[in-house]
Amino acid sequence: MKVSGYQMFWLINISSMIMVSYLPIQLAAREARQDCWISMLLGSLVMLAVTWIMLRICMQHKDKTLVVFIKDLLGTVLGKLVVFVYFLLWFMQMAMIAKGMAEFQSLVMLHNTPMLFVLVCMLFLVAYAVYRGGITAVSRCAEVIGPFFVSVLFAQLFLNPQGMDMKRVLPVYYDSGWYLILKGTFYSMNYLVDPSIILMLFFFAENKRTAARGIMWGTAVAMAWGVITTLVLLFVTGPRMAAEMIVPVYSLTKFVSILNFIQNIDAFFIPLWLLGAFIKLGVGLFILSYGLSQWTGIKNWKLIACLTTVVWLAYLLYSGHEIRLTNTLRSLFLVGGLYPFAYIVLPLLFWLIGSIRQHRKSSGSPS
Repeated sequence: MKVSGYQMFWLINISSMIMVSYLPIQLAAREARQDCWISMLLGSLVMLAVTWIMLRICMQHKDKTLVVFIKDLLGTVLGKLVVFVYFLLWFMQMAMIAKGMAEFQSLVMLHNTPMLFVLVCMLFLVAYAVYRGGITAVSRCAEVIGPFFVSVLFAQLFLNPQGMDMKRVLPVYYDSGWYLILKGTFYSMNYLVDPSIILMLFFFAENKRTAARGIMWGTAVAMAWGVITTLVLLFVTGPRMAAEMIVPVYSLTKFVSILNFIQNIDAFFIPLWLLGAFIKLGVGLFILSYGLSQWTGIKNWKLIACLTTVVWLAYLLYSGHEIRLTNTLRSLFLVGGLYPFAYIVLPLLFWLIGSIRQHRKSSGSPS
């Protein structure tokens, strides 16, 4: 299974934009109010830096997956424990997106449809695509969906100029101050993007350098879209409404009305958002299943994908999550512990150990 640089761009871009469209804006707006766009900008810069570090690690271990090179760096026992942290992180992200997708459909389309039916349909579709074609099938879907997905999500931001009031972001900084802005960054940046998926996906890149450029550009475009979306949302609704919206990007589509003729463009947004969620969930299920296959030594990763989907569905149905996940996701354990540890501390450690080993090899090699 190989993924081209162009396909890698769309995989990362769509996955990141789905993450941005759901929770980060609301989390930032609750803390920084009209300065939440600054929080989003700072968080985007941090996650771009983290993505760059992840790519440096991947370039040090071009022909190895996360499971293999961490075992080489840290040893078998400690390596397996560290990898399990990433498995847990990916599973949590998959659960969050799947639950958000089901709630979104129940909210805007399928009001009286049981959530079980919605979840079974989506998870079956994701599992079938991964089982039949692996990351190749998911990347080809992303390649087709991507241009329409990105075009519509960017275009909708500029369809309601008469409803925008730039004074809604004023005064800048004065009301919030650096503490609340950084607090908004602290809570929101972990949900902007999941750069750790690169550590598994990069192994399947057909051309490593092209894939690295595709990943950086895909992340950068998604982050730019997130900052612009936050500004447009503030222009249209103001900070108080922005902090209460469950799916802010969808809410923006409801405000569009051009000459009382172009309205209800959410009919275009909804199917594209669901297709984007399918790409994100497909990527998550594949890397988790393939990683578990290497972690456990079971070669049939497709069987693991099926079993993982069953566990995933059971977790979504019987977990005690609230309908609105914002309070859960603001917990100090997640934003102050797990995410910084997985996104910043561990990658820096991997990069440092890998760089030392490369330096020793180059120093010890005959001239």
